[in-house]
Amino acid sequence: MLKRLRINNFKSLLNFEFKPVGMNLIIGQNNAGKTNLCSALRFLGLSSKYNLDNAMSYTLGERWNLTNFNVQDNSFIEIEMDCELMYEGEAVSFAYSLRLGTSNGKSTEAKSLNVEEERLTASGGPFAQTPLLENHKGKVKMLHEEGFVKGLANSPFYVTARVPDNATMLSQLYELENNPRAILFREFLRSWNYYNFSPDVLRQPNVKQDIDNDALAASGANLSRALFTIHNEKPRIEKKLYEIVRLLEPRLEYFTFSSPDPEHVHLFIEDMAGHHLSASSISDGTLRFIAMAYVIIMAKEQSHNVGFPPLAVIEEPENGLYVGHLKPLIEKIDVTGRCGQFFFTSHSPYFIDLFDSNIEGIHVVKSGHPSSVLVKPDPHEVERLLKEMPLGDMHFRDMLK
Repeated sequence: MLKRLRINNFKSLLNFEFKPVGMNLIIGQNNAGKTNLCSALRFLGLSSKYNLDNAMSYTLGERWNLTNFNVQDNSFIEIEMDCELMYEGEAVSFAYSLRLGTSNGKSTEAKSLNVEEERLTASGGPFAQTPLLENHKGKVKMLHEEGFVKGLANSPFYVTARVPDNATMLSQLYELENNPRAILFREFLRSWNYYNFSPDVLRQPNVKQDIDNDALAASGANLSRALFTIHNEKPRIEKKLYEIVRLLEPRLEYFTFSSPDPEHVHLFIEDMAGHHLSASSISDGTLRFIAMAYVIIMAKEQSHNVGFPPLAVIEEPENGLYVGHLKPLIEKIDVTGRCGQFFFTSHSPYFIDLFDSNIEGIHVVKSGHPSSVLVKPDPHEVERLLKEMPLGDMHFRDMLK
């Protein structure tokens, strides 16, 4: 699980440190920096799959205005993170740091990114802040982990190589038995997902070919295909999804599908009276509810299957939904993070109220100069104020300080 994230010189964030728990709510006024924090999480996850320029383009839709306007030296971005994962029944703490160089140019010109420094260390068992990989502008040193653990005298513990500096070394790792912990860390980053569901996109029958069949795209563009996949291959998961969606739509009987060609899957809902509703007839809120229920269920399944909790960022889940329906959905999340680590953003005081029993998970982002500022409300003060007013009112009155 992610324990700490430090971001420096990315958008409005300077030396910005964030310490999340299992379930997190990120709140603040418009333009305070909430989306920049979510974007940093998304970029770091994508950098383990794609080269840096593509990861940034997928994250922001552009490659300019990447750094903080108030910094004189705008030629770098720094990200650090700490996490704890289980490897063969043993807890391993990882520390990862990444310093990127950005090409100089006008603010409206696309910038290319390159790795200046990258470092991954591990602690736990025979490891004590032991470097697993070090990357200096494409000059790489990789630990032969198994040789190190076994203490093989004739084994060179570190292997050196040259790699392109337009991608992290993590994204270029081969599936070798020599580096199981480094690969575990990379797979953890690859489990990070960002979602900002659009009802119009959720309705689309188009099949996205560039992601796994049961993975959900950030906009939800492949919802029909993802549901179709579990309908055919994972009926046990589909049954769990029905149980949750019936909290909103008690008359739901089945999802049914029409697949006229490999490029399209059409979604229908069949009720208990045998009536069929197409995706075009399903309300915006119901579609978003289905998508969020799917993300929560799949996070739990992945936690069991791969041995670590994935990370999911969901922007403004209350859009188009009666918050009363969200309450039982949010209650399905294990706040310890063992079945997935969740990050929500919201402006709804009623959604914020749902966190009144999880005050440790509240993070307030405030605008400032030269950087956004993160505020952690005092739990004791919040508990005292809860006797007088709801949590959402405290945020509305700017009392969460």
